[in-house]
Amino acid sequence: MTVDKGTGTARQANIGGAVLQVVGRVIALGCWVGAPVLPALAVFGDLHWAWSFFSLLMVLSGSVIWSDVAEAKADTARLRQSGRPAVAKIIAAKRVDPEDGSADISVLTLRISGTDVPSFEATYRCDHEERFRVGASFKAVVDPSDNLFTLVPL
Repeated sequence: MTVDKGTGTARQANIGGAVLQVVGRVIALGCWVGAPVLPALAVFGDLHWAWSFFSLLMVLSGSVIWSDVAEAKADTARLRQSGRPAVAKIIAAKRVDPEDGSADISVLTLRISGTDVPSFEATYRCDHEERFRVGASFKAVVDPSDNLFTLVPL
């Protein structure tokens, strides 16, 4: 699933459990620990110095991964603590081919509402499934303070 900032003030939550946190942080640390290897090989080995610029890419990649894991942890914890049950009804659905060889993506426009959740519209992006048709309804969890939401069961 990918995260989309949505429309208006709603935001699709980045959801992740303990396994995602551990794996993501191990990968980020691996990027950071491996970053000095290329410049060291350029200085002490037979590697051309231009390859050492990939170290910057490794540091940046590690930072992005670490940030995504932190956001997923915060969003998941917040919805577990402050989330309210709601219903998300698909009012528009579009199947998108990312044209990079990966699976198609569904871009859904949802109307979300519930007993303790004022109605709002949001955009939800996820892997395409045939069940994502206009009129279909799904359980959602929403933090009504700023409409952070997910369709992923917590």
